[in-house]
Amino acid sequence: MIIDTETHVFYFTKPSRTNPSQSLVTHCTWREHSADLLIAEMDRAGVDKSIVISYDAEDILWHLERNGLGLEDFSGGKKYTLKSIEPYRDRLIWFTTLKNPRTRDSLKILREDAALGAAGIKIFPSYIRFGLDEPEMLDVFRLCADLDLQVLIAFGDLEPPVTLSLGTYLGQLERVISEFPGVNFGLMHGGCADPLNANEVADFEKICRLTRDHRNLYLGTAKVGNLWDDGTEYPFARYQKRLEMFARKAGADRLMWATDWPWYDDRFIYEQGLNAIRRHAEYLTSAQKAEFLGGSAASFLKLG
Repeated sequence: MIIDTETHVFYFTKPSRTNPSQSLVTHCTWREHSADLLIAEMDRAGVDKSIVISYDAEDILWHLERNGLGLEDFSGGKKYTLKSIEPYRDRLIWFTTLKNPRTRDSLKILREDAALGAAGIKIFPSYIRFGLDEPEMLDVFRLCADLDLQVLIAFGDLEPPVTLSLGTYLGQLERVISEFPGVNFGLMHGGCADPLNANEVADFEKICRLTRDHRNLYLGTAKVGNLWDDGTEYPFARYQKRLEMFARKAGADRLMWATDWPWYDDRFIYEQGLNAIRRHAEYLTSAQKAEFLGGSAASFLKLG
């Protein structure tokens, strides 16, 4: 089974019509990316299932504002996602996004989303300005344990001292994954530490240690290190190098394949994201590829 652990569906983002700096070759700036299209891409590539993460402009406002954009520059969200994926619930696994506990009744919303079929949540700690070990967040994790929801965490767009540092978040994460062993946690983008950047090696090493030491921690691998610097040069040499380092240090069975579709469909078509591993990841054995491409994700999702 092949499982993509990070995809999204939405109408558009950063629209090129009102933001001339956005190029039309970045298709998500002007074209809808529906569940129908995602399923067609999955069928062409031979992907069985995918995690589909919903968020709206409120959820990613920090990211938008850092790029000179605002609420009107993203169109999508929970309502659109649920309507779009409804015919494909056997293949598309919905994760909702945690609302800010300071401004919304996040626990009530999470219970409602679980009743609607959410299999887990995604958390942007820096966007909502929360530490992982604050009381409100611990309440969220307790509810996840009660409802058997799994957790994806994205440490993107950190900007200390406005936000906490990655090192601080990793220290908090160690406490959380120890306190909630029944909940599976996934760090997106490899935890957002670039092993090829000398300034981030210490965080990379800590992420790998935590992943080795805790069986309920997994690493998503879309845009590893939270950057993409291969352009359109398939099979993406620097991406592969980062994956190789994570596989060696954390273990291939702790990595989960992911594309972050459709954010990067101007860099690679969906099938190339899979073929880069199937055909060119020579640092992985056949058994390791099977784990990376689906086995670890099935374990994270508790699919049996």
